[in-house]
Amino acid sequence: MKTKILIPLLFVVLQSHAQIEGYWKGKINFSEQEVEMAFDIKATENGFSATFDVPSQGGFDIHVDETTFQDGHLQLTMSAMDASYSGTLKEGVIEGEFTQRGVTFPLNLAKAEKNDRKKARPQDPQPPFNYRIEEVSFVNGKEGNTLTGTLTIPEGKGPFTAVILVSGSGQQNRDEEIESHRPFWVIADYLTRRGIAVLRYDDRGMGGSTGEVMAATSLDFSYDTEAAFDYLRSRKEINASKIGILGHSEGGIINFMVAARRPEVAFLISLAGPAVNGIEILKAQSEAMLKASGYSEEMIAFNQNSQKQLFDIVESSNDREEADSLLRQLVKGWGYNEKLTEQTVSQLTMPWMYYFMKYDPTDAIVKTNCPALLLNGSKDLQVIASQNFPAYEKIIAEHGKTNLTLRELPGLNHLFQHCETGLLEEYSDIDETISPEVLDLIVGFVKDTHISTP
Repeated sequence: MKTKILIPLLFVVLQSHAQIEGYWKGKINFSEQEVEMAFDIKATENGFSATFDVPSQGGFDIHVDETTFQDGHLQLTMSAMDASYSGTLKEGVIEGEFTQRGVTFPLNLAKAEKNDRKKARPQDPQPPFNYRIEEVSFVNGKEGNTLTGTLTIPEGKGPFTAVILVSGSGQQNRDEEIESHRPFWVIADYLTRRGIAVLRYDDRGMGGSTGEVMAATSLDFSYDTEAAFDYLRSRKEINASKIGILGHSEGGIINFMVAARRPEVAFLISLAGPAVNGIEILKAQSEAMLKASGYSEEMIAFNQNSQKQLFDIVESSNDREEADSLLRQLVKGWGYNEKLTEQTVSQLTMPWMYYFMKYDPTDAIVKTNCPALLLNGSKDLQVIASQNFPAYEKIIAEHGKTNLTLRELPGLNHLFQHCETGLLEEYSDIDETISPEVLDLIVGFVKDTHISTP
């Protein structure tokens, strides 16, 4: 009797494993672009385990805390990202939804081959490496979280001038990987071969880095960068008086935050760093992207008007709770259903976004007195030079900031690639990771007489 019962049950379990095991891929539509996601699901003695990939953002093997598959229903939970996936297996396809920070997107998954995740790019650094490569970790003393990264140290006696690399918005790995481009790796290699030490590290929740993510803001991330600064100051190979910070996009806000608090920072480099608040950035970004995508003037005007109503509420609100309530009233008045209301409001009131929209970097820029090189591409549609450079120039004029050097570079996008339109979908089609001109400008600035290497 036992044999007759156990054999069918075992067969059902094995069949269930075979159905769900494998590499499952799909795409969500986010901010007018498709983002590919994948889950690698494996059977274990106690059920299932999984990892999560977002290749375009350089996110690979992200830990999935909980994986269940029962009666054809798959449930995955990624606590570090405040994200989950829920779907049902139907005829070889998992039909479901991906949710992050309260915002839900349709996401259907199909089995696929797990290819080599790192497509080679022409500028990828190649051995032999004539410098030391060290895997490091350091602790944010304010919050207690650990950051992991790579420190590259030139040949020679030292102590060396050093640069900390700070990524843009969203969780990114130490290479700031996007669409198989690894700009921070390219920058680190280029600088270190020329006598400059470089520290690049994984954002919270990426690689081995830990820390609160879903409630964190740019201010919180700035303390991770400050921890990197203090770590470098403790290294005997590094000249503690010649440590600077290079920030890209949001990193160009964070580096000024740290320098305003820590006058010991020797220099800053801002690659497409904003000089106005996030609301103004998002307004200009949306209009520029719609124009470059060929939308009509009427559609752009309609979108701008809708955004203005949303942003006016955020701008005038005293806190997230008040903004949440007023935004819900507004979008329900537009006829939004519960699901669309939740998506719209959650995006605008999540801690990072709410802080970013309200934060004005002017005060931190004014308080920073070290030399700062500010670069922007003329075809950047995300942090637009024609919006931000006048804001920098106003700060220079009103506060006599002789330490700021501005350079607008023709034909470069937000990643500082030579491009046609500047739209995000071009990133993957462009072989160039970062313009050689930008690399030379960075090295030339760091080796300037005020902050020269030994």
